[in-house]
Amino acid sequence: MAETFTYRFMSGGVGLAANITAAAAEVDSPPPHALRIYGNVHLRLPASGLHWKDAAWLAFGMSLHTDELAERRPGSDHLVLDVASLVYPIADYRAEVAALAIDGWIHQNLHLPPCGSAVRYDRSDHRFTFDWVGVDSPFADDWPPLSP
Repeated sequence: MAETFTYRFMSGGVGLAANITAAAAEVDSPPPHALRIYGNVHLRLPASGLHWKDAAWLAFGMSLHTDELAERRPGSDHLVLDVASLVYPIADYRAEVAALAIDGWIHQNLHLPPCGSAVRYDRSDHRFTFDWVGVDSPFADDWPPLSP
């Protein structure tokens, strides 16, 4: 059964918000049309589609829990997190909120601890800053330095 998690962040009169509705299921084989996040952990996106940035941030947010999620799946079982919807107000929306929303959904519905990621609002700079706990650049490949 799909459950909804409501993510809210307010600071200094500005905020970020998103509602994510999803369900988790264990299946015997890899699900069709799903993103493989890690090992036997998969993410299925809404049939209605998403902006590519929202999809990327959902996948990243789920990846912050892959070790715990993979350990909970014995043998060949696969965990599928099936996202039915990601709804947010257009004003002041940042795609990074998708990662925080799925983190909250996982915490609430799969009873894993929050990954520790957070957002701050700097009033003097009028900008949001995201902290991904141990990840400096979420979508950068960690390539070894080039030889001289």
